[in-house]
Amino acid sequence: MANAQFEHHGHQVAINVLHTGERWSWSYQIDDRIPVANVETGARTEGTALHEARHEAIAAIKALADNP
Repeated sequence: MANAQFEHHGHQVAINVLHTGERWSWSYQIDDRIPVANVETGARTEGTALHEARHEAIAAIKALADNP
């Protein structure tokens, strides 16, 4: 299981990646908002799942900026 934290445009993001059988799942939380629940992904590696979660979290931050 991988955990990562980073900051993007002033928002703190926490990502959790876990192995679920043959695939990987991820979840993330931006600041203290309600977290995005585990999302099953087709990723076959931990790194790919982490990359997907980071990409989705950044897209969510952009959406928050557009619609506060």
